[in-house]
Amino acid sequence: MSHSDTHPQSSSCKDSQLFPTSPPLPPLPTEGELSPYKTYYSQLSPRTHKPYNLLYSPDHDKLQESIIGSWRSSEPSQERKRNMEDLRVLLTNAINETFHPELIDALNGENKRRFEVEIVGSSSWGGEIDNSTDVDLCIVDSALPRGYEPSMWLQSPSSTKIESNTQARRGRYESSQNLPKCYSLKALSDCIEKVGMTHTKRHPLPLPLVKFVDPERKLGCDLQCNDLAGLYNCSLILAYCQTSPYVLRPLIYTIKKWYKYISGKDPKLSNRQNKFKLSSYCLSLICIGYLQHIGQLPNLQEDVIARRYDTIEEMMKDDELIWGEWGRTQGRAFHTSFSNKPKESWKVRDTKMVVAEVIRGFFQYFAQDTIDTKSESTYAESSDHFNPITHIISPLNGGIIPRTLIYNDKIYANLEKDQMTYLKGKGYDPFQISLIMQHYRMAKSLQMEMRMGKGDGGIQSYEWCERKLVVQDPFRWMKNQASGMREEVCDGFFDCIKRTHRKLEELGKKATIEDILTIDMDAIK
Repeated sequence: MSHSDTHPQSSSCKDSQLFPTSPPLPPLPTEGELSPYKTYYSQLSPRTHKPYNLLYSPDHDKLQESIIGSWRSSEPSQERKRNMEDLRVLLTNAINETFHPELIDALNGENKRRFEVEIVGSSSWGGEIDNSTDVDLCIVDSALPRGYEPSMWLQSPSSTKIESNTQARRGRYESSQNLPKCYSLKALSDCIEKVGMTHTKRHPLPLPLVKFVDPERKLGCDLQCNDLAGLYNCSLILAYCQTSPYVLRPLIYTIKKWYKYISGKDPKLSNRQNKFKLSSYCLSLICIGYLQHIGQLPNLQEDVIARRYDTIEEMMKDDELIWGEWGRTQGRAFHTSFSNKPKESWKVRDTKMVVAEVIRGFFQYFAQDTIDTKSESTYAESSDHFNPITHIISPLNGGIIPRTLIYNDKIYANLEKDQMTYLKGKGYDPFQISLIMQHYRMAKSLQMEMRMGKGDGGIQSYEWCERKLVVQDPFRWMKNQASGMREEVCDGFFDCIKRTHRKLEELGKKATIEDILTIDMDAIK
């Protein structure tokens, strides 16, 4: 099948002043281009092209049939696909025309536009659970391929001056540092309003972005400028999904649907606005880690070499790193290495395993029926259940690995307490102490990041021992994607898992996906 056969043409668009005719659904990615969205749409959708045996279970397992049927129905409509691509091209043209109409030299010697709007998030790798999913957009600046690199920082690494990140975020309302004005939230929102976007809201967060609505295409969107972490996050998830399209994909779909029900809100609404504080990305990492643990997925970062840096200057020169979070005075480092496919020597443990079996195993493994989550001793007796007190979820390290410091170890809390006691004794007021501690934590974090490596060599973030659930970010190795989850919230989350596991056991092969989405929430903590 030709490329044009798999990419139906988009309908015409009113914005003819920016492009005369609507483009096909996304063009193929160019050589070396990192675009999960273009890569995903260059292939047939696994939701509409799947083996017959997945549709009908020979042993009449209703869970398998209902999950695959529900997952299949989540395929975006052709209209939504056209609308996403039309919007992406419209914004790409508008941003280039407004902020940098001149062409720049590309690495291959050709001239190209400076900015390209990319679709990231669940819509870029086929992870939507319905057609209402918001569209995440990232402006890729080819002139700054490492993102918020150290030369762009508002505060140099050698500076001893105490700056507030709040001031940095406010500064993103206006352009600075000789950056194009699309790095200004105000200028960016003004630009997209001129091409018909409405309900714009500026959010000067660590990741500054503009929220808006496209009323013509009926899309809710987030737009940010050149924080490249999302491109790598989604590319890694896509690579795992291509390895296991008919197990991992419907597993993530089912867990996201289940989580939307138990949390009362869509995980897309960010980890600050849903009951259990987990993001869609974090849920995907949990699913990947579980499948790695049971031998159904490889580790696509197995060969990543963890460098340890003697100085911050040495770290900044590492070309494997990109830098993000423009709303801070100093950027945050993100690793970028992973493989697009498993090693030839890797073999899946069970070639006949289907998603229904995985779902049952998932809830059994994470259920807390048979272990004491306040004790570190129980896990040693059995690895059939996950104990968050002693272990973490880490796709970077192949699934589930031990903690260096168990949950609630007081070493980090005592370090901070001693530091604050010292400052109070020196006469600093609460505001000054808060600001100084912010920079103390940043310095300790950077120091730890230079020494920690992948977290599998005996050194892990002190901050992890403050959180009952740790889901390690596969690119920002120090980051816990479940860091917003306090102990009581974590207990409520595991209680939901336990209740779901019990319901699946009671119903057996009569269970359907709807039974997972109707557990009794009245008694949930």
